[in-house]
Amino acid sequence: MSANASNSSPDDIFPAKHRRQCALLLSILLCTLLLFCCYIISQSHMTRKNAISEHTALCASALDGQLQKSAEALPADPAALKNLLLSEAVFPDIPSYGTLVVLSNGRVLLTHGQNILSYQLAASMAESAGPDTSIHTYNAPNFPDFYFCAVTSQVSELVYCYYEPALSSWQLLLAGLTVKRSVFLTILLLAAVITFSLLIASIPVNPKGERIIEITIPDEPEAEAAFGSLPYFSGIIIDYHNTDSNLISPETLKLFDQIIGDNLTVNKIRYQFSMQRNSDCLQYDMNYTNYNLRVLCDSLKMNLFNAAPEYEINIYYSNAVTSYAEMEKELLYLHRNLRYSLILGYGRSISIERVKSFEASKAVVDADAASIIQNHLRTRAYDDLYDYLRHKRDILAHYQRSSSTLYSFTQVYRFAEESFSIVKLFFQENAFEHPMVQTACIAVFRANPGFRAFCEYLISCIKTYQCENQHVLSSRNEQIMNSIYMYIEQDLAGANLNSIARKMQMTDSHLSRVFKKNTGSNFSEYLSERKLEEAARLLVQEQKMKVGEISDMLGYGNPTYFLSRFKAKYGISPSAYRKEHLEDKTAGKS
Repeated sequence: MSANASNSSPDDIFPAKHRRQCALLLSILLCTLLLFCCYIISQSHMTRKNAISEHTALCASALDGQLQKSAEALPADPAALKNLLLSEAVFPDIPSYGTLVVLSNGRVLLTHGQNILSYQLAASMAESAGPDTSIHTYNAPNFPDFYFCAVTSQVSELVYCYYEPALSSWQLLLAGLTVKRSVFLTILLLAAVITFSLLIASIPVNPKGERIIEITIPDEPEAEAAFGSLPYFSGIIIDYHNTDSNLISPETLKLFDQIIGDNLTVNKIRYQFSMQRNSDCLQYDMNYTNYNLRVLCDSLKMNLFNAAPEYEINIYYSNAVTSYAEMEKELLYLHRNLRYSLILGYGRSISIERVKSFEASKAVVDADAASIIQNHLRTRAYDDLYDYLRHKRDILAHYQRSSSTLYSFTQVYRFAEESFSIVKLFFQENAFEHPMVQTACIAVFRANPGFRAFCEYLISCIKTYQCENQHVLSSRNEQIMNSIYMYIEQDLAGANLNSIARKMQMTDSHLSRVFKKNTGSNFSEYLSERKLEEAARLLVQEQKMKVGEISDMLGYGNPTYFLSRFKAKYGISPSAYRKEHLEDKTAGKS
């Protein structure tokens, strides 16, 4: 009996009844914990929706108030519109994760905040929301969820749409924790841990000396590891462009998927495919051991172009990271910056590091672009304007080199939009009918992506105006030449290229080119000839004036230089010229 008592089993210490009670208590605690977390998430979810609705209403009220203050029409320039609506209004702060979009007739006028979604998607969201202030949710496969709320302006046709990314359940739980809730949640967790520990301790173990029989199962063929078991994660986004249609055909999509899938399979890269229809691109999440992504992307780009030459392709690729979550974060950043295809053009492989270096730059393309282009158009200095635009066009010829100045998308597009607006306004003021008057800057970029193509388009529009207004230009040139001659005669001594160009509100080079084109001689040559002709007249008609006085009167600072120039033209000195012509005059009278 004593031997049996000393060898008591765990069943004697923790009876099965107690184990069942611990298991039941643990289940109750876990269910309570789960229900409490669901309650916190639900409350946090409702609180955030109410905050978004209230924030949208405040934004709409502030913007409507600013519109009522301003009696003027809405400006077409986005910068001026943003200054009117946002800078001077008593405007609530936009959270760092939110975006305000102002639309008119389904067209996006401006955005303020973190512009996560495309203009097209923001416009469609606003249309689907309706005129109320209720909260709507945008859901799409393989794309983050967004809350959005749209409000129609009370004083204009504008629609204000505010959106921000939806939080995950875990983020909502953390956001909804208060002190009391945190204490209660901690108590539940501690109780669950203690109960679980007691349950584990009550599980019987094999007594010492008991024979354990190990059963060996024969080896079976190893199944392929699930996606996510290899050390590196990266993603590529295929941004495609077709001038005929923005939607990729099912046949082309199938062909693209086959080509990309074959390449990744050959290189032993596991992948998952998703099509981002809202942003017109394809995405591949990749898991691999070791591979050069730039080489892979260059190869894919060439294969896709050869298979479908009617499509232009850009491939954006992320860094090699060690977790799927990091890769998703980088791909979301690339999705926000696919707009770089508009200014870089297509046929490129673009790394996320390159995009980040562009975005980090604060360099401005040209702060005086609007005034320079406007002045060239007003003075009809078309050759100067063409040279100016070609110089800016060539900026992106070095855009990919690390030694060159980098520009963000915002700065390059701002320059393009300013240039486009000035030319468009010039055409409107001169009643010149041209297709560009009826289009927008962004439409030009979408039809022919690339800053180089945009500059060529702008130059071609201006050349069309120049060719169709040659009779106006000829009359204008005649007026310019008459004004130049008048300014020279008014101040022959002080006249020079720079002073007359200022009076004519022209650049020195443009005035010089116009003068050369209309007279066949350089401005400086004509001015020198005119001064010498006047000197010859004064020598004969003003006999009391000395040669030195005539030299000073005509602006020759050095009399020796005047003597040399005069002799070079007339072959004799000024004194001899006067004597000769006076003798001829006397002889004629006798």
